[in-house]
Amino acid sequence: MSKSELNTLLEIKKNPSLTQRSLSRKLNISLGLTNAIIKNLIHRGLIKAKKDVGRKLLYIITPKGMANVSHLMYTRFQETLHYYHYTKDILTVYLMKLYQQGERTVNIYGTGQLAEITYYAGISTPLKLNAIITDDPSPSKRNFLGHEVLTLSDFIEKYSQQLSEKSQKELVIISTVNPGKLRQEIKKYQNIQGNLKIINLEDILKNIQ
Repeated sequence: MSKSELNTLLEIKKNPSLTQRSLSRKLNISLGLTNAIIKNLIHRGLIKAKKDVGRKLLYIITPKGMANVSHLMYTRFQETLHYYHYTKDILTVYLMKLYQQGERTVNIYGTGQLAEITYYAGISTPLKLNAIITDDPSPSKRNFLGHEVLTLSDFIEKYSQQLSEKSQKELVIISTVNPGKLRQEIKKYQNIQGNLKIINLEDILKNIQ
């Protein structure tokens, strides 16, 4: 079963009275594809259409459909759990290598799932977390895993001040998202560019996996 089919079943489970147009908007797919998915699910006996008031239709998940949803959700949960532990093990080894190479602190750029895995991998090593950085200034992103989250500008300003007070030292930023915006922001601070080491974690994982 495709992701779109599973998501369609989940949306119908939550609200059987959704129209195909509403479904297409929620799933961000075309109306034609939504119609094809609905027809396919009906043909396979996973949902059935029932007439409601007027010409409106209710889409109801059948017991067979519910069994499929439960099985697929459990399978995806297992896959996610495997990915989480597998990635954490890889990152723990990588962060230990950084420590052995002389690094003592790291900074995490991003607040998504990969950032969370990186954080917990780091706990298993002697490395200390210096800061968590985000390019999203919204209030909901100001706290992550119990730590204050700094915006790019706040972090770089803070680091620039430290540079003027202490001897120059390389600072490692582990980017768990595309570091393009981070690199662009850093260009504004030419005096610290040479002291920042940006590690694109997605590239590291691709090479290892």
